[in-house]
Amino acid sequence: MTLYPPSTTIPVYAVFTGVGIALTSLRFWVRLCYSPQPYPRRNKLYLDDYFILLGLLVVCACTGIQFYNAIHGGSGEAISDKAHMAAVLVELKVDFSMIVIEKIAFGAIKLSLLFLYRRIFGFCWPSFRHLNNALIWIIALWSLSFFFADLLLCGAHPELQVGLDQALARDGCGDKGALLIAFAATSVLTDLMVLALPLPYIWRLPLRRTKKVMASVVFLLGGISVLAGVLRLTFLSVAYPTGRLNFGYKAPPRDKTPIVLLAFNPTFWVMVEMCMGVWAANLPVLAPLVRGMNERYRGGSVSQKASSSGDTGAVV
Repeated sequence: MTLYPPSTTIPVYAVFTGVGIALTSLRFWVRLCYSPQPYPRRNKLYLDDYFILLGLLVVCACTGIQFYNAIHGGSGEAISDKAHMAAVLVELKVDFSMIVIEKIAFGAIKLSLLFLYRRIFGFCWPSFRHLNNALIWIIALWSLSFFFADLLLCGAHPELQVGLDQALARDGCGDKGALLIAFAATSVLTDLMVLALPLPYIWRLPLRRTKKVMASVVFLLGGISVLAGVLRLTFLSVAYPTGRLNFGYKAPPRDKTPIVLLAFNPTFWVMVEMCMGVWAANLPVLAPLVRGMNERYRGGSVSQKASSSGDTGAVV
């Protein structure tokens, strides 16, 4: 019995992706329509907005792929029963598509955060600007390198990865498992680098300690995405030595599956990691909206108190 049936994965993917769409929509509304008083409206989009839009579009595509996989494939679970060859073929195609296009999503989400950092802190400290620019290049090259590495793992014959005869892929392609582990490990590492970059500079700002803590918490919310990445890396690290990540792997008779592999579905945690990344990249941009709502609420509370006490001249 699988721990990740379609009845679980489809609602989770739908909710997580829906929240990402809502937060990104709010982000664009804040950019184009919202103007907290007394600041003028800018009506301008920046590079970080375009990158998060690209990341969201890829995440939505991955969600659609996983819906199809949950209905017609194996919902991310390994299938070896020859009586379900149609589901096996769907699983192979979905697996290949996800492995390739997820690199664009992860790269775009991280670049969105880095370009946001550059606009916030880049004009204050040259040291930050240099570190940020270096990370932008690292993330861009990292994302593109793994994208092409997965796409061209079988050289000029990528169709081998989705063929039913996986023996051909095993003989004619590179080490799929090693590439998956390398990406998962470097994804967690680059996540930590991106999230940690602004923290020392936040604490150098002339703000009260409580505001510094709140700003740090907002930027560290992406740590939930890092946790999902760690779970995926744990699964891959256990599965790889047993050969389960190889093309055409077949479990030996009476082979006992490690408990880690039963508990964690890597496809599920990839989706969670991408969606949480979209959330984390949008939240800092929504800070002016939250602050404006808070000030309006506090202003309304003061007005009500003044009205109830009969001192209507206390509030302008």
